[in-house]
Formats: sequence, C-alpha cells, structure tokens
Amino acid sequence: MPEDNGSRADAARSARIGVTLAVASLANYLAWLGWDRQKDVAPDGGVSGPYQPWQVAGFVVVLGVLAFLAGRYGVPKSGTLAVAGVTWLAWTVGAATSDDSGLWAVGSVLLLPAVFLGVGLVAFLAARSGGR
Repeated sequence: MPEDNGSRADAARSARIGVTLAVASLANYLAWLGWDRQKDVAPDGGVSGPYQPWQVAGFVVVLGVLAFLAGRYGVPKSGTLAVAGVTWLAWTVGAATSDDSGLWAVGSVLLLPAVFLGVGLVAFLAARSGGR
C-alpha cells in the first residue's frame, strides 16, 4: 500500500510548528518572568512579587499571540499543547526552585487548567476564523 506523502508532509509541518511554538513559549517565559526572583518588601513589612504588573502583562500578550499563531497555522491542538505545556512547565520549575514555602505547588495546580483553557480557547477561535 503506498504511503500518503501529504500526511507525512502535514505531520512534519505540524511538528516543526509545534517545536517552534514550544521554543518561543520558553523564550517568552524567560524574557518576561524567568529572570525575576526578587521579592519586594513594603515599608509596612508586607512582601509581594516577584513579578511586576508590566511583566505579567507583557508575558500574557505574547502568550496570546503564540496561541493565535497556533490557530492561524492550523495546529490548535498541538499548538496548545506546546505553548501551554511549556509555559506551565517553565513556570512550575522556576517557582519550585525559588519558593521555600511550598506554595509553588498550589500555584502550579491552579495555573495548569487556566493556561491550557486560555491558550486553547484563543488557538481554536483563531483556527475557526481562518486558519490555514
């Protein structure tokens, strides 16, 4: 039985896009959030951080663009897995290695469905509105 070269080409294209999105997602995390581990101490002794609002906003905007591109390039499923999976993993590793309280695990559990639902929604809407 002859092999379908179109399916192979589609699979290779999908894999290339997935790897590119995964690398871009890691770069997004590192550029906006991964470098900041400094907690801020207020004059009253309250502690916040490590992220500033502008960092999170920039991170989320780029995350949305990556999700949109996954949909537009016609790979909403694998794109969501690549973008959301790498984002979640990068945040979890960063938090686990910098948090002594153990609360990173709670954040990781809360982030997992949120990032997959958010990225997936954007990717699937982009695919429905005119993906390739």
